[in-house]
Amino acid sequence: MSVYSGLRNIILIGSLFGFHGLLNRSLILDGVNEVLIVTQRITLVTILMALYCFKEFRKEISLSTLKKGGLTGFLAIFLPGWTFVFALKYISSGLQSIFISTIPLFTVIWVFLFYKEEKITKTKLFSVILGLSGLIVLFLSGATGINSGGNLLLGGTLAIVGVQGLALSNITNKRDSKLIPAKTYLLTQWLTGTFISIILFLLLDVEFSILTFEGYLKLLGLVFIDIFNYSLFFYTIKRLSATFTTLVDYIVPIVGIFVGYIFLNEVISNIFYFTLSLIFISLYLAVKDESENSS
Repeated sequence: MSVYSGLRNIILIGSLFGFHGLLNRSLILDGVNEVLIVTQRITLVTILMALYCFKEFRKEISLSTLKKGGLTGFLAIFLPGWTFVFALKYISSGLQSIFISTIPLFTVIWVFLFYKEEKITKTKLFSVILGLSGLIVLFLSGATGINSGGNLLLGGTLAIVGVQGLALSNITNKRDSKLIPAKTYLLTQWLTGTFISIILFLLLDVEFSILTFEGYLKLLGLVFIDIFNYSLFFYTIKRLSATFTTLVDYIVPIVGIFVGYIFLNEVISNIFYFTLSLIFISLYLAVKDESENSS
């Protein structure tokens, strides 16, 4: 895969994930229980993926695959799935996107500490810091905020926990994608997330309720984004570096803030465009660095 094809994938994934927070928050504002949202979403994704992947899964599954896929499933599916949806009770979708944008920085840190196979160049580190700096300026400017009656400390803590899960999963995905067939590995991840989610759903004794037609359309939108994005992300990270692929998380807040402004009347300011320009520069530097170091 060329670096420019990877960049195209990153922009597409980030744009779709920007709508993910919007749909989750919209369901919460509609009064749907957070536990019900995340459990139904993860379960539906797993059922659909099983219909497509089970033949290969049955032939290729092993104890080693269960361990590796189970760990990544906990980090990438269960942990952010639950923490992000609960965080949206206390912070806006735009602000949550800002927290999500720290994933590239934490990925660089975890890669440096635990994944020596990948080199962290000065250009790559600068591109990550530049993009994050723009988003921090955006946050400090007041362009995003917590919803009325919100709790920044609790919402932010939940979001950061999910961020650490995704940052660490970038390493396990990169490492294990070389060893395990894609369909088997992805289905193992989602089965793990579903198994833990259903157990928690039963332990929390949440009453199951039927959504409205509009509610199910939003839920199906979440399911489509999950299936498409996780598959494309796995395909991309298998072929390019983890620290490059994770720059997708700089696209998410830009789209998240924009759609939050349009559909949820969340705040936006002119500094948004300054941040956007820094992110474009960050992506340009990352593409240049990836091209030079993969050739």
